[in-house]
Amino acid sequence: MKNCTEEAAHETAALLSTYLQERVSPHPLLGRALPDAAVYATGSAAFGTWDEQSPLNVRLLLPDDEHLTVASALQEAHLWDPARDFRVRLLDREPFRRFPGVEISLLSGSQLAREFQFELPVAVWVHQHAIVLQDPAGMLETALRAGTEAFDARLDNLRCEHYYRFRQARSDLLPRIMPRRQTTLMAIKRGEAIREALRLAFLAEGKPYPYDKWLEVMAERETRFGAGIVTAVRALVSARELQTVERAGKVLRDRVAFALQQGGVSEKWLEQWWLWPSIAPIPPG
Repeated sequence: MKNCTEEAAHETAALLSTYLQERVSPHPLLGRALPDAAVYATGSAAFGTWDEQSPLNVRLLLPDDEHLTVASALQEAHLWDPARDFRVRLLDREPFRRFPGVEISLLSGSQLAREFQFELPVAVWVHQHAIVLQDPAGMLETALRAGTEAFDARLDNLRCEHYYRFRQARSDLLPRIMPRRQTTLMAIKRGEAIREALRLAFLAEGKPYPYDKWLEVMAERETRFGAGIVTAVRALVSARELQTVERAGKVLRDRVAFALQQGGVSEKWLEQWWLWPSIAPIPPG
């Protein structure tokens, strides 16, 4: 549990506990699965970014066989339709305390493992920041530990990959000729450069990064050089003239490179970024 004040974390945990007691435990299908489930909150309530439009995001993590049993029962009761959403999610639209509603997600151990496999930095960040109410079998703790170890082992390559993507997107921001059909392409490249720069604010310090919607605010909160990178990002977003775009892009490049250097990436490698992946992982300085 990170980035949420102790008082706010206790408040969210208490609200989660109350919700389970009032609405989940009495449920004829969910209530039976509750004792064996790891129960935790994610989303804005857990990450310290809640507003009046944010629902309470609740996750129930179950062993594979029990998850299959509950999912089948929910389908038979017409509470979940896999044809509409393969994820087992239930939307409680009735307001609960300060939340306009609650979203309950049921995950199996295998599904959580796939999250860590395919979205490793995001999955590690989300679960490091989760507010855990219970984890009776240690499923969540085990998965997070394995995911964190995998992230640490891949950190050098992640830095290589994302810096390569950042520099490639930044290099494509200023074509010599700008035909109308390339306007959309330039918007895509600008977005890619911005997203990779914000991700690199985390990776430079050996940290996983969050979903795109939280990249900006969390880079400022959780990283040493995130505020400077975010300022440069905003300048690039607002730039309109080609000269202004070029200047903003160079400032962003320099700030990202400085953050990576402070994180131990050699200047020599930063100058040879275009050779990735042939020179990955990052060689010693």
